[in-house]
Amino acid sequence: MPYIATLGRSTRTGTLVHHMVERAFPTRVLVGLVLAIVLIGGVVVAGAALRDDSKSSASGPAPEATTTTSSAPTTTTTTLAPTTTTTIPALVQPAPAPDLPPAPLYGSIGPGSDPAVVAAFQQRLHDLKFDPGPVDGNYGQAMSFAVQAVQKIHGLDRNGRIGPTERDLLAAWQYPQPLHHGAELDRTEIDVAKQVITLYKGNQVALVTTTSTASGETFCYVTPKKAPTQRICEVATTPNGRYQYYYFYDGWQDGDLGKLYNPYYFFKGRAIHGYDSVPAEPASHGCSRIPMHIATYWHTLVAEGEAVYVDGGPANGEQIISSQAI
Repeated sequence: MPYIATLGRSTRTGTLVHHMVERAFPTRVLVGLVLAIVLIGGVVVAGAALRDDSKSSASGPAPEATTTTSSAPTTTTTTLAPTTTTTIPALVQPAPAPDLPPAPLYGSIGPGSDPAVVAAFQQRLHDLKFDPGPVDGNYGQAMSFAVQAVQKIHGLDRNGRIGPTERDLLAAWQYPQPLHHGAELDRTEIDVAKQVITLYKGNQVALVTTTSTASGETFCYVTPKKAPTQRICEVATTPNGRYQYYYFYDGWQDGDLGKLYNPYYFFKGRAIHGYDSVPAEPASHGCSRIPMHIATYWHTLVAEGEAVYVDGGPANGEQIISSQAI
C-alpha cells in the first residue's frame, strides 16, 4: 500500500495523500463508502452461493415425494358397491363312445339280447349317469327305465329298447343344457314335459332318471286316513315352481293315497319317491315317481333344504276343487 499509518511515524507522501482524501471525502462519507463496499461484497457472495445451489439441485436426483399428515378425518368415497362374482362351472359333456356295438338295422336290443352287447350298453349308461342297474348283461327293468329316460329326452318312442337311433345317441351323448343354469349348483330339476328328473351336483349331472308325475285327472280322498274328518277333491298336479326338500320318510309310508317308498317331500305332500309302477307317461296324484332301484339311495344324494325345480307343469299351483267336513 502507498500509505501505512504507524504509531508516531508518517512519510511525506503519506501525509499529502491523507490530506487529499480528507478534503475529498469527509470522515462520515468515507465510513459510509466502506460499509457499502462490504455490503455489496456480501450480496455478491450470497448470490453466487444461491446460483451454485440451484445448479446442484437441477443436476441431482429428483426430490422424494413428501407425505402430509393432517388432523382432519380421512373419508373414503366408493363409487360402486363391491361386487362378488361367483363362477358357475360349465357343464362337462361326456367323451364319445364310438366303439359301442351296432344295433340291428331292422330291430332293437332288449331283453334276451346278447349279454356282451347288453353289458356294453349298460356300462355306457352308467358312465352317462342313467343307472341301468348292475353291469351284468341282463336286460331287465332297470335297463329299460334307463333307456326310456334317453328316449324321453329326445322325444323318441318310449319302448325302453335300443335301436339304431338310441345307439347313435348314446355313442355321441351330449347332455341338454340345464333348465336353470345359474341357479344353485346342487339342485333337482323335474321336467314334467319330458317326464325326466336330472340331479345336479356342483352344476354337473349326477343322475338322470325317468319319472311319472301328475296325471292331470280329478280325484277325491278322505283325510286323515285313520280317522277321516274331510273329503277333498282336487286335480292331480305337479305344479311349476322352486321348492325345497323338507321331509324324508325312511321306508314304506302308508299315506292318504297309497304307499310310497322312501318319499322325500318338497311341496304340500308332493314327494319324489319309489313306486312299483313307473309308467312312461304321467300317472301320479302329484308326486314324482321314480324306479325302485333308484329310490333306495336317492335320499343319500340330496339333502333337506336343497332346491327342487319343477318345469313344464301347471303354473297355478295346487288345484283344490272342494273340501268338505265329514
